[in-house]
Amino acid sequence: MKRIWILCAAVVICWLLSNVASAQQYATINLPAEQVTPERIAERERAAKTLATTRKLEQMSAGEKKNAEIYMQHIVPYLMVRKENLNKIGPMLSSLEKSLNTAQRINNPGKGEFLKHLYVGMSKVAKGNYIPAARINAILVLGRLDYTPYDGTTGRPPVPLAARVGPAFDQLVALYENEQEVDGVRAAALQSLHRTTMYGFPYMQDASKAKLSTLMTQLLESPAPEGRDPKAHAYLQRSAVDILHYLSTPQDTDLGKQLISISTDEEKPDLIALYSAEQIGQMTSQLDGQVADVDGVLKSWTRRAFDTVESELQRLKALDRTRKTAVKQPPSPESFLGLKESKKKKDKARSSAMRGGMGMGMEDMMMSGMEMDMGMEDSMMSGMEMDMGMEDMMMSGMGMMGRMPAAKPQPPEVSLSRRRITKVLQQVLRGAAGTPLAEVPEDPSGLLAGVSDENKKIVQDWINDIKPVADAINDDQLDDQKKWIESLEEQRIVLADLAGVELEDADNDLGDDGMGPLNGGLPVFGLPGAGLPGAGLPDAGLPGAGLPGAGLPDAGLPEAEDGLPGAAPAAGLPGVN
Repeated sequence: MKRIWILCAAVVICWLLSNVASAQQYATINLPAEQVTPERIAERERAAKTLATTRKLEQMSAGEKKNAEIYMQHIVPYLMVRKENLNKIGPMLSSLEKSLNTAQRINNPGKGEFLKHLYVGMSKVAKGNYIPAARINAILVLGRLDYTPYDGTTGRPPVPLAARVGPAFDQLVALYENEQEVDGVRAAALQSLHRTTMYGFPYMQDASKAKLSTLMTQLLESPAPEGRDPKAHAYLQRSAVDILHYLSTPQDTDLGKQLISISTDEEKPDLIALYSAEQIGQMTSQLDGQVADVDGVLKSWTRRAFDTVESELQRLKALDRTRKTAVKQPPSPESFLGLKESKKKKDKARSSAMRGGMGMGMEDMMMSGMEMDMGMEDSMMSGMEMDMGMEDMMMSGMGMMGRMPAAKPQPPEVSLSRRRITKVLQQVLRGAAGTPLAEVPEDPSGLLAGVSDENKKIVQDWINDIKPVADAINDDQLDDQKKWIESLEEQRIVLADLAGVELEDADNDLGDDGMGPLNGGLPVFGLPGAGLPGAGLPDAGLPGAGLPGAGLPDAGLPEAEDGLPGAAPAAGLPGVN
């Protein structure tokens, strides 16, 4: 539910930005002023809650029932389509959905009327020419309306209304396939169809299944339309993969063939290619005869992992260079006036006074405690009569008890990078054997279950080759960015070999920090190819060739802070450090 509301908020923001430029005019719902006063709205809202909570429907008066109907079919749409109420849409709809779920769960007699009124009100907003934010929220509510709620006692999933009621399904399909609609509306309709299919496919009519299969196949095969970002299109295609998987049968091999093609297509974004590879891990017989080149598929998937490691290395090195070249702030003016030093003296005097008042300062207590610990340590060593240090004893004890070294705190850059690479490895491993672990399960799925016996060996060997990479990526002892980058450099080479990528010698020409003249580093003065005028030319005849210090060897000169030699022929020139 939270993810859906976050999606709604993002769509609202995008709509607000686009609406400023388009200046499109949207309709509103007009009601008599005396019908929308705060008092009348509150009265009708209470009637709607009463309809959801009453145990005896006959005890409600005709006026109360009418107020409940007016509130959900007219007042709520009236409030939703006004721009000034954008921040009220979420809480209002959330309250209505909660009331409906409660009524259905405890089987209140008013649940049917409540569901009907809410459906009519949301349909009115979804189909009209109203602000996209209101329509998107209404469509998402339509997709979450259930004919039968989730049963917590038996674990039976809910049955969406659109899976049992044809007009509700047709309305969502019409909103999705209308290419004149804004992408936010179509995406919301697709999201609702996704939920409808996930929970309600056993109850859907054959004609509805066929219609949806056709639409999703077209989405999966089509390129991004004009005006839609390829990554946004790939995100929508993920829903198509899921819907086709829900609707497919074990004998249907078309989807398996299609997912193999998508996952190995170099032009496809990782968002859909890796997702397709992951979904292959849920298939068994659907892959029979659909994988002609197992080695080619695995190399293609490995190339995705290699590219991910490569991009992470570039990002981390760029981040490291940014930190090294950060502009230093000028010293504080107080440092020239002696104020900082006087403040230190005052703080030191105050600290000494506090220690004197306590009788024993914290530092003295710590030192005393350390001496006591040292004495106890000597006593233990003497009693055990063992010729080993305390550190060796601790390590020996950990070994006997089978403990592993505690994980070290990970910098955020390392944690985020590890998470991204691990996700990619898990996706391709799922596609290979149906498990995110780098091992061969007892009951495999994916490629390992759908290829011939002679090709199973290829998949098993590939999993064994990936295992050291996965272990290295998940090594929690890499506690700083430098160690992490060094590990990635090693795994990059391994993945390149598995993917059949030829690494150029130039890839290894950079220094430890990846800096060079072409990567944001400082140029080396006087060296050939440094990019300066006259670089690589002999000194004879050039201005400054005979200056003192020119041509002296650079042995023994200190290195610059960035690791570049500071002993170029420019040493000794005025103003050069």
